[in-house]
Amino acid sequence: MSQSCYTVISFAPVQGFIEKSRKLRDLYGSSFLLSYLSWIICKTAESPKYGCTVISPALINVIQGTPNQIIIQGDFPEADARQALDMGWKCITITCKEWIEETLKEQWNFQYWNRVWKLWNNHSWEFFWVQGQGTISDVRQLLNNRKYQRDWTGINWQGESSTLSGADSVAFPGMNKIANPCEYNYQLQKTEISKFYQQLQDKLGESFIDSTEELSIPELIKRIITHEKISNNLISKVKQYFQGTGIDFQKLFENIEQLARDLNPDTFKELNRHENKCWTGWFMGDGDKAGDYLRTYPERTHDFSEEMREWGKQFQENSPENCRVVYAGGDDFLGIFYDMKTGKQLPPKQCIQQFINFKTEMWDQPNHKPISASVGFVWAGSGVPQRDVLQHCRQAEKSAKNSGRDRIALRVLFNNGNYLEWVCPWWLLKILNSYEDRNKTESNWTHIYNDVAMLESRHAFSKESRDIALALIDIYFPSYSPIIKDKKNWWNCEDEHGRLAGGILGETSDYRNTETGDLKQIKINEAINNWIINLAKIGFHLCH
Repeated sequence: MSQSCYTVISFAPVQGFIEKSRKLRDLYGSSFLLSYLSWIICKTAESPKYGCTVISPALINVIQGTPNQIIIQGDFPEADARQALDMGWKCITITCKEWIEETLKEQWNFQYWNRVWKLWNNHSWEFFWVQGQGTISDVRQLLNNRKYQRDWTGINWQGESSTLSGADSVAFPGMNKIANPCEYNYQLQKTEISKFYQQLQDKLGESFIDSTEELSIPELIKRIITHEKISNNLISKVKQYFQGTGIDFQKLFENIEQLARDLNPDTFKELNRHENKCWTGWFMGDGDKAGDYLRTYPERTHDFSEEMREWGKQFQENSPENCRVVYAGGDDFLGIFYDMKTGKQLPPKQCIQQFINFKTEMWDQPNHKPISASVGFVWAGSGVPQRDVLQHCRQAEKSAKNSGRDRIALRVLFNNGNYLEWVCPWWLLKILNSYEDRNKTESNWTHIYNDVAMLESRHAFSKESRDIALALIDIYFPSYSPIIKDKKNWWNCEDEHGRLAGGILGETSDYRNTETGDLKQIKINEAINNWIINLAKIGFHLCH
């Protein structure tokens, strides 16, 4: 593939766009919108006008989960690529705006909010485009360099801020009506906002809009775009805007219709964490060093994308028991564990069991992947806002990667915002099932939990020694004691397939003295002590 012309495209924000979500419906809506925009760009590049070949993502007939980094073989001009993104997004914004104005035209004068909608039409996304000769790796590196040169336009706003993110103004017909903040009538504006959202709730239903909510324009779009009435209008708008381009939109339209059916309030059960006072399990995962793999084997870019996209599709369609996979865009995925039938809290240990064989029975099916995976799992209290849970998922996934990759970070997130975390390589996660109480007759994690608490209060865990922590393993995990004491199991290595295989402590380079090259025993002792301490605490909360 060398010496070909490649175009690489991306846009942002992605994670921030997903995380600004209050309801489960928002997650599906934001995931769909990101996939939809990527799909529009891909199909435009492949249209008869340009005749390019999309190298990655593969399987673009599968819209949901389409990644936002696009690698194209051929000349796809920057202005045309940007126009495809803008037109796709304007189809969304104009559809939502027109539906609201048509539905509530008797109650409101909508002239004041036109300017703000126009700003969101033009400045919602930061766009990155590069083109070059050589290998795919060369051009992908150009994109990474381009991202350092940010060119972002923020939207200034007036009035009350969204109750969801607090980052933008509340969307309602009177927004932007008063230019001078000194002339605001706070109570009158709050009354108008409440009236507007009550009317939206009456038209769309309580499952879509809560009259007490105050959402910004993009937050409102994510919520209502999945409603059948509005999604049908979106199909018409896409046909109108992209008429004559030669793009086959049938798969997209089928996907839009399917999403509206899946999220139909008569069948779709919202996640009522606060009302039911139930804890829920959230997980976010990502492939390890996919970029390094593709830089080493650039000729495998398309095959790798196809393999991971196919895996994501299968993972979403055949998700674990009591699990909703919100998106699986190749090696990126997000899901939630909860009892979909009763809405009641699942035993946390039931969620953990799904991950014990994740690498062998999910990730490496139907065949071994060329890269490993890192996952952040958060067992979240009912009082933690969804946006905060998603941020903790992202942080837990980052912990798994920073601790050596090829592992899972288990995090217990309490309602007050405090959390506990334990990071473990996949192959060792079964240790949670091997706990033995002192009397060998039951699995009462209270004993090791209390032992650790007492030892910590007496400052028994010293950075000079790891003996006390390892003694706890001897007592409560005797079958795993030789494994954990074996120093060969502490460090990352390669498995039989030449992939990264995670050790308990990760990479030896993280523990070496940069001057002498010797391992820092004090740092190793601290890491072993913390690993065993956190094992006891996490096991108590998730497996007790």
